[in-house]
Amino acid sequence: MAEFETQGFEFYGESEQVFRMMLIERIETFMAHGKLSKNTLAEKAHIAKTAFYQKMDREATSQFTVIDLFRIAKVLDVSILQLMPVDEIDRKHGGQLPIPASSLHFLDQMLAAPKEEIELMSKLYNVYCEHKDENKSD
Repeated sequence: MAEFETQGFEFYGESEQVFRMMLIERIETFMAHGKLSKNTLAEKAHIAKTAFYQKMDREATSQFTVIDLFRIAKVLDVSILQLMPVDEIDRKHGGQLPIPASSLHFLDQMLAAPKEEIELMSKLYNVYCEHKDENKSD
């Protein structure tokens, strides 16, 4: 198994409320990426909708159980570790993923495209960058 640096899973110095908010942010990001509503995720994860809404409320004190997290991860098709802000960069950015879910979706589409389309998009992006740089110098 590959080793990865986490600076520990203990979350020293993080309040429980901050950790919960990071967890909720990450779940919402994955939901947006998968185009899932709270109702749909709750239904597919076999979690009562009312309980799920309470647990997704940043101001509430309801907690996800371990089995809730496993069920959510399974529906989202991610590792349970991907739901956790496990390293310093995650914690610095409030548990958010490095780029928005819409960008992740676009990247998934791009990577699934035929080679010729990817090359065309690359050329278009290069032309865009050239024009953007020219406009900066004006």
